[in-house]
Amino acid sequence: MSLTETIELYLTEKRRILDAFPVAVLERAAEMLFATYDRGGTVYAMANGGNAGTLDHFYCDFKHHPFVTEDKTRPLPADVRRLSFVNLCGSAAELTGLVNDIGFEDMFAAALAPIVTANDLVMAYSGSGNSANVTKALEVAVAAGAGTFAMTKGDGGRCRELAEVCLVVPGTSRFPGQVGKNDNNFHFEDLMLSINHILVGLLKERVAARHPAD
Repeated sequence: MSLTETIELYLTEKRRILDAFPVAVLERAAEMLFATYDRGGTVYAMANGGNAGTLDHFYCDFKHHPFVTEDKTRPLPADVRRLSFVNLCGSAAELTGLVNDIGFEDMFAAALAPIVTANDLVMAYSGSGNSANVTKALEVAVAAGAGTFAMTKGDGGRCRELAEVCLVVPGTSRFPGQVGKNDNNFHFEDLMLSINHILVGLLKERVAARHPAD
């Protein structure tokens, strides 16, 4: 294919995925987020590789964006509850220490187990749905009675079995770099950020409705 055709392939695949996007599943995830916020719980998020970096974007957005005025000139009053959001990938020191001491598969579970409660929401992102460090942490979250949301692709893997709400990105890909074991991976990673923006925007709308600007 020519460069133009290959670029168009990516965009065509993206449109098909968006047309088949499981909106109802994301709505359930939003409701879980709202419930966690309302009861003063904490959102914990985890992912691997480049997706771990995307969680830094999540952290910034969830911590701040719903809690400023629409024109961003000032924060909402201090008595407006903020969302507690923890990026389990946020500390290189903690992650490398846990991997060194107890191993890769248990690093998220070990970070989560002492602190997660039934008031919390655990968000897991795994393309395969079978990343052992993610699934073990989901098991910890389920045992604690926390809400669980997973985003994955393909058949959903173990994440689909473990998570209360699991969003499986639909479709497949022929675009270079996301075929075979990486099938649809670029689209998955793109949509991870889109889901962040949708959830943050919905939470902002909810907070604003309860605390209208002066």
